[in-house]
Amino acid sequence: MSRIPSILSILILLAIGACTFSAPNVIPPTSPALFETEIPTEAMAEPTEALASGMETSAAPQAAVTDTPAPTAQPTDTLPPPTPVPPSATPAAAYPEPATQASQPTATQPKPTATPVATLNPTSTYGKPNYQNPMNFPNPGEWAEAETGDLPDTDNLRLQFIDGELYVTGKRPGFSTWWFTYHTLSDAYIEMTFDAENCSGEDAYGIIFRGPPHKAGESYGYVVYFSCSGDVVLFRLDSADPFETKLLLDEEEVDAVNTGPNEENVIGVRAVGDQIAVYANDVLVGEVEDDEFAQGRVGVFVRAASPDDYSYRLTNFAYWTLGENK
Repeated sequence: MSRIPSILSILILLAIGACTFSAPNVIPPTSPALFETEIPTEAMAEPTEALASGMETSAAPQAAVTDTPAPTAQPTDTLPPPTPVPPSATPAAAYPEPATQASQPTATQPKPTATPVATLNPTSTYGKPNYQNPMNFPNPGEWAEAETGDLPDTDNLRLQFIDGELYVTGKRPGFSTWWFTYHTLSDAYIEMTFDAENCSGEDAYGIIFRGPPHKAGESYGYVVYFSCSGDVVLFRLDSADPFETKLLLDEEEVDAVNTGPNEENVIGVRAVGDQIAVYANDVLVGEVEDDEFAQGRVGVFVRAASPDDYSYRLTNFAYWTLGENK
């Protein structure tokens, strides 16, 4: 009888062991990681302008406009490439052999016609200029300070006559400067001839027009300039303090501009109402529409972009009055 409990105990243990199972390991699903890509912003430099209004001078540093950052790119799930399906062979008798055709002569295509270049000869178009100064002799009265009769020689700008020609020097690298004459125009074609002298890179020379009256206490006008590398820029100066401009035209390495040092270029500006056209050596290089300023004084512009100051020669200045002023 003593063996019966032992056998029962063994049977009970076997029954309990048969009902016990180990649970499988469960790994929770993981979400794919998301990454954000930073896109750096880049700054676009606007024209650097330092003021030299005719008979009064001031300076303003370069202003910069920052581009809006590009939207952040979100990654997409990478899918495995589809399994290529081998092409099925086409039975040889499925399609007839193509008939052999005699080759036809190819017609000669005409060469594309070059886009005509718009040019302007102001003397042929408008006749004799209303004013012209070929710089054959010094004429300081046209450029001198009204109060002193002296040509400007400041920390920013120097004007001087050498052998009858006007030398304009920007004395502050990284700044631009301008100086007005007493000539006041509204609708007109303005033309100045420049010798670039020892320019380099972004050194620049040009014209400011439709500027303020003498001692107006404000600075404004339109500036068109050529750089030594052949860029053509037209911008509107709204204020010098604070320095505010609006870029109206920006053409890089224009073919009509003679690039490099010691080259001669003619800058022409036709301003009638709100229509402004810019010419390089009588070739039209750009047209814009802007009605902010209707009239004002005319002057010269210079920008020294190299580590040193920059000088150029003005060898001719002329204008033709147009429209109601004619």
